[in-house]
Formats: sequence, structure tokens, C-alpha cells
Amino acid sequence: MNEFELIEQIFLQLQADQPLPTDIEKGIGDDAAVMSLPAGSRLVSCVDTLVQGRHFNADWPQVQQLAFAIGYKAVAVNVSDLAAMGATPHSILLALALPERLANQAWLTEFAKGLFHACQLFGVTLIGGDTTRNDSLILSISAQGLLPADTPAVYRSGAKVGDKVYVSGSLGDAAYALQHPDNGVGIELAHRLHMPTPRIQLGIALAQIGATAMIDISDGLYQDLSHICQQSKVSMRLNIEQLPTSTPLSTIGLTERLLCQLTGGDDYELAFTLPADVAPPLNNTSISCIGEVIAVANQVDITTTDFTATDSEVKDSKATGFKVAGSEVTDSTKNIVSPHPVLFYQGQAVTPTQPSPFTTWPTLTGYQHFAG
Repeated sequence: MNEFELIEQIFLQLQADQPLPTDIEKGIGDDAAVMSLPAGSRLVSCVDTLVQGRHFNADWPQVQQLAFAIGYKAVAVNVSDLAAMGATPHSILLALALPERLANQAWLTEFAKGLFHACQLFGVTLIGGDTTRNDSLILSISAQGLLPADTPAVYRSGAKVGDKVYVSGSLGDAAYALQHPDNGVGIELAHRLHMPTPRIQLGIALAQIGATAMIDISDGLYQDLSHICQQSKVSMRLNIEQLPTSTPLSTIGLTERLLCQLTGGDDYELAFTLPADVAPPLNNTSISCIGEVIAVANQVDITTTDFTATDSEVKDSKATGFKVAGSEVTDSTKNIVSPHPVLFYQGQAVTPTQPSPFTTWPTLTGYQHFAG
């Protein structure tokens, strides 16, 4: 099957079941797509690339089996980025680098069915793209969304001291399913890994009520919230016993569960901040308050929290990101402390010398796209 047969026999044929919206003048089949934008609307764009062996299984039988899910997830992860800005998804472009063994009617049809299923669910239209041959599967989707003139985009840089920190849904399910694909809980949670649900309507509602910062959780809660901290120049107190947990994941040991929830990634839930006097919107998606925005490390007095400092906590003030009452924060300390979330468990700071509920201080970095 060559490039033109692929477009004609699969993508154009399947898209015929989804008529073009009136604001798309030209979609698949020409050098470029053409669309009109509602007066006053702003275009929000993002792109995401999925690589076999890095973002999904390198095993060829698994790739064959997951054709539908790969097509679906490629759309979902981009739509989730639009949701994190408060935008309404509109359209996508697909770039597909296809191995010879997948360039067949059966695999491509299942892949395209997954892609178009996601398009239908999330209200987006495939308007064009490109295909080429490669030894492994690589797919890249560029997504466009719209923001009304009177709705501000929600950036990572707007969190303010005193804001509450929230997350949608439950955390850690996808990470556990990835790490344990063959046990009972992993199998039960596999849909959370392969078929994530971007929180589109929640993102739109949060933009409308004045969310101060927002991000979708793709690389791990701690790492993604660190992006908000760094761009907003704030810290956060996270009460990790309040992390929302699904029923299957609640059966897993506490330490493993918390590591999945803090560092696992692939949740595609929304993490966001709201002023303390603004309630989160009523939505079909559950929402949990997991902490609050606090001042950056060298501006916080630990005595203002529900915490009593001891000698060991004073030693750990550099690690936790707090200036402990009575301790001295030197210029060198200030230089190495960057805004980041600070973990608490049942009112006690989680530190390298007092890591409870962990037995040792955990590695909190999430997914690293350039590792290895």
C-alpha cells in the first residue's frame, strides 16, 4: 500500500462518516487545509509525538494488538493539552512514519478507527497530514483549538500564594498498568493507560471561572506541578494522603501507590490552581483539593504551617524548600533552591531524613523524554 492508497482507501473513506464542519473549507486531499475562525476567537495550537519503544511498547505483537488504542491515544494526548489551556478542540493534522510491516489494510484500518473514534468523542476533525516510511512507528499530531474572545487562556505562570491546588479524576492508574501489565490490578487499569480521557469540558469551565494556572498530567504529578511552580515563581504544599485514588489502585501498598501517583505520568488529568474563595466547577469529573500554593522556599516560615520544627527538620530545610523558624538560609542555599512542590504526609513534612511514609527518600522526577 502506497501513500496515496493509504489516504484514499482508509482515511478519506473513514472520514466520509464524519462530514466536515462548515468552518473547514478544505480538509484532507490538498497541499494544505483551509478553515475559517469565528470572529474574535483565538487559535490555540500544540503538537505531540509518540515514538515506538519510548511512548508505547516496542514489541511488534503489542503494536499489532494496540492499533486502535494507539490511534485513539495519539489524539487524546493532544486534546488534553488544549484542555489544559481552557480551549475547545477543533482540528488535527497527522504525520505518520510507518514501518513496512504495518503498512497493511488490517493494521491501518484499526489505527484509523481509533483515531476517528477519538475525533468523534472530542469534537475534532482530521484536516490533513503526511505519511512516510520508517523502521519503527512514529506518529505526530498537531492539534488546534479555539478560545472565545472573552475567555482568557490559562497558563502555567499565574498561580498565586494562597491559591488552592486541585486535580481531576484519580492518579497513578496508568503508571501502575504500565509497570504491571500482567497482574489483576494492572489488567483492570489498562484502559487508563491506553485510552485516557482528556478533561475538555472541565478545562473550558476552569478558564471561564478564573483558574490561575493549569497543566495536564502527562509526565508525573510532581514534575508537572514543578513546571507551574517554576513559571509562577511559587512553591506548593502537597498533602499526599489526599491524592485521589481509584478503587483498584487503593488495594496496592501505600509506598508503591504514592510513587505511581507522584511520578508515574500518563494520567492526562488536569492539575490546576484556583483562588481560595473560588470553588471548582460542578462537573461530571471528580475534583480533589490536594494542597495550596505557598511562597518560594526562602520566604516561608515553617511555624505558619501545621508543623513543629525539630533539629532534623532544620537540617532538611534546604531539601524541603522551607525556611524553618530559627534556621539560617544562606545565599548559597537561595541559589540552589528552585520553586517546587513540598510534600507533606498527615501534617508532617516528607524529608530525606524523615521520608515517612517512604522508607527512603524517593526519586520524584517523572517521565524523562531524553533519558537513555
